[in-house]
Amino acid sequence: MELARWPLAPIPANGAGAVVVGIKGERAQLGCPCTLKLWEAQGPRTFTLGNVTFPEGKAKGP
Repeated sequence: MELARWPLAPIPANGAGAVVVGIKGERAQLGCPCTLKLWEAQGPRTFTLGNVTFPEGKAKGP
């Protein structure tokens, strides 16, 4: 299972931003609903979301 996220850069402490998370692999491997925890690499901030599910999707060809 591989996790994809955007943006790759941190959101500033006094700023606002959006976070997009996706998975590469079979959704069934996760056992959703899941708990998603986001944290600051070098700081005290954490944010935990419960009951997260990832929608089924079909890979798009080239």
